[in-house]
Amino acid sequence: MSVSSGRKRSGLIQSVACVAWLAAGTTTVLAQDAPPRSIAIELNGAEANDKACRLSFVVANGLEQSIDDMALELVLFDKDGRVDRFVVVRTAKVPAGKSRVRQFDIPETPCPSIARILVNDVKECVGSGLNPAACADSIKVATRSDIQFEN
Repeated sequence: MSVSSGRKRSGLIQSVACVAWLAAGTTTVLAQDAPPRSIAIELNGAEANDKACRLSFVVANGLEQSIDDMALELVLFDKDGRVDRFVVVRTAKVPAGKSRVRQFDIPETPCPSIARILVNDVKECVGSGLNPAACADSIKVATRSDIQFEN
């Protein structure tokens, strides 16, 4: 073996080692930058339905497991910031990586009287490895309505 072929082989080994090191570093960076998995709940709209206010929610399950059912305790506030009522709504099944639209009628309530909705608690969260506390920690909310929506 000549000196130059030894250098070529040594340089090739260093190049392969460098690429492997860079690839490992990139994988680590990607894993650290991956957004946490969440349950996104968007208040998509509020419309009158007879004497009720029909609230439409989009529930996007970004978790790795399906939600078989989730019961959310919502608090509705009036225009003066006072608690109007507590309601519990159920999402039913939302498969992992999927979205579902759910509608709930709030009886004897005109939509303009609701100023804000708070996700106060997760009463139930059923699915493989799920519990109410884990689901509550995963919830991210947004609104497309004039009604404020928060958790």
